[in-house]
Amino acid sequence: MSQNVHVEAALFRHLLDHSVIPLIGSAIGGSLVGLAHMDSPYQQQVLVWLFVLYATIVIRALLTKRCRSRFKEMGYSRPEAIRYALTTGLSGFAWGMGGLFVLDASPLAMVVTITAIQAMIMGGALTLGAYLPSFYAFSLPAILPLVVALGLKGGGTNIVLALYSAIFLVLMLDIAKRLNHSLRDVWKLTFEKEYLLSELTKANDHQKTLANTDGLTGIANRRRFDDVLAQELARFSRTNSPLSLLILDVDHFKTFNDAYGHVAGDECLKQIAEILKKQFNRASDMAARYGGEEFAIIMPDTDERGAIQKAEVIRSEVAKLNIQHGHSPTAGYITVSMGIVTLYNSDIREANDLIAMADECLYQAKADGRNRFVSTRLKHDVLQRPSCEDNLEEAYCDVGP
Repeated sequence: MSQNVHVEAALFRHLLDHSVIPLIGSAIGGSLVGLAHMDSPYQQQVLVWLFVLYATIVIRALLTKRCRSRFKEMGYSRPEAIRYALTTGLSGFAWGMGGLFVLDASPLAMVVTITAIQAMIMGGALTLGAYLPSFYAFSLPAILPLVVALGLKGGGTNIVLALYSAIFLVLMLDIAKRLNHSLRDVWKLTFEKEYLLSELTKANDHQKTLANTDGLTGIANRRRFDDVLAQELARFSRTNSPLSLLILDVDHFKTFNDAYGHVAGDECLKQIAEILKKQFNRASDMAARYGGEEFAIIMPDTDERGAIQKAEVIRSEVAKLNIQHGHSPTAGYITVSMGIVTLYNSDIREANDLIAMADECLYQAKADGRNRFVSTRLKHDVLQRPSCEDNLEEAYCDVGP
């Protein structure tokens, strides 16, 4: 939706929000005119006019309620808004009929009638002026019959009143137009501010994403990893639900870079990152590039069995990439080694301690021949940095083919 349409919709909503005021004013003004003409010989015609005026008020109140409902459900529709705005012409014609009473009215009744019609026009400029078609539809048929009636009645006073009423109409049209322009400017400025705020928010979100994303692989970077691990450790301290951490290292990656070049090395890391993206797609999981050829994966609410299953899938999928590595003493293709640690009800709350435990397991996997993972689970309270052999309840390796 363009800005102009947004502004039109806002102005129309303003019209609907203030639609009760002119209806109340019409009822009060009509009653005063009716009372002023009660002693005239056209009392019956006045009563008919009042009936028509009140019927018009009821009809417009129902139309307003219907239009509000449709606006809320379906939004702004310019053709429908124009149709609703033109219904104010019903009230305009009703007041125009009342203006004809000045032809045979007493001076007091004539003054009350002229004042009531002009008051309605003035109020309409402030309420209906938000949506100009609505004000035009009301004001022109409301006051022009009065101008004609005064002119036909003749006499200097009546001619002056007719000219005055015509000038008054022109002034009110100008005021309504100025009010409309002012409201348009206000809404334009409002929407421009909202647009700028939206763009700034998007830009800020984009910058945050860039600040937390590894530029090469497109997954989270070390900064994001540190933040999330701290959050998950805090949550673990409250819930004691299992928390697993996996650290992955590409075997003999420096040799691969030296032999095949950094472009090939970057492509290798990208392909491994894609595997991690596919395997860790839960909202709570997070795979990050830990540094160089190392990756780290945080797995909340994941026990040791679940972490091991993921590790074996990763090891297998990396092998399936079949990225040739003729200088690897482990295999003729790129392989990975992993260290896994799972917390259950430990007193460990420091990220560095948990990372050190996973690193110990990773080093053990490398020492055992690489292309494998070593997993540990910690159930006892360990306050110092553990080693795989000394402080862990259980440590074991799952060796790939």
